[in-house]
Amino acid sequence: MIDNDIKPESKQSWEQFAPLVGVVLILTGLLFLLDQRIKTNWLSLALPVFISLILLSWGIISKRKLLIIPGFILFGLSSAFFIIFQRLVYYKTFTLLFAAIGIFSFSWLLLFVFLAVIRKTTAWWALFVAAISGAVSLNFLISKQTLLTFIFSISLAIGIVFLLWGTRKRAIGLLIPGLLVSTIGAGVFFAWNDPVEKNGLQQTGTMLMWFALGWILIAVISKIFSRKFTWWPLIPGGVLTMVGAGLYIGGNPDNALGFFQNTGSIGLIMFGVYLILLKYGMKNK
Repeated sequence: MIDNDIKPESKQSWEQFAPLVGVVLILTGLLFLLDQRIKTNWLSLALPVFISLILLSWGIISKRKLLIIPGFILFGLSSAFFIIFQRLVYYKTFTLLFAAIGIFSFSWLLLFVFLAVIRKTTAWWALFVAAISGAVSLNFLISKQTLLTFIFSISLAIGIVFLLWGTRKRAIGLLIPGLLVSTIGAGVFFAWNDPVEKNGLQQTGTMLMWFALGWILIAVISKIFSRKFTWWPLIPGGVLTMVGAGLYIGGNPDNALGFFQNTGSIGLIMFGVYLILLKYGMKNK
């Protein structure tokens, strides 16, 4: 009895997709015939792109997540594949990689936006993929790509998404990884990116100071989300600051005066931000 009830429902659900499958098959056959006729050598390559557009159109009209998500994913992958292997225009390999990964990133960004507008759901996982792939694509516009540029851009992209997510949810638990990942990536990049600088102590000190900044910012920004000032991040932040400052000054004592001047300026800025948050953070509560 149960099997008899399930089979009609399953059959009816699959019949809803029959017109979609039919349109895809017709388009596939027509494009293959046209490509054989006029010898374009690119219509067959673009076939997955057209199929993804059909899925997207059908999914947006029917507001079906089952079609919207694979439609955007297929559009991004097929468009990237087409850009890399097409022979219509010729560009440098890095330019093609930038365009291919960029459109892949854009497809995930559109997926995030469309799900938010049509389905009223915030797909942060899609925004993570969009941000990371977008950061990777931007590196191919740089004349000299290094591992450090990839680390910096990817960590910054991940950190920004966490910060947006944490701000939207008003959750300090999401802001913590956002601030830490961003400052860790920045610390590694700014400490070791200069090929001329060979002072290991000074570079390590710079890196640790950036790490410390992430922890200190957690304590400062926590005032937005809590009536109480969160002190515990200042413990690792303070330890990293002292160790980083010692290594930086020990690596080059001549920089001590400028280091303390810059540190004092940053301290004043952060204290001013804290005073602002002290007022408006309490008001938001």
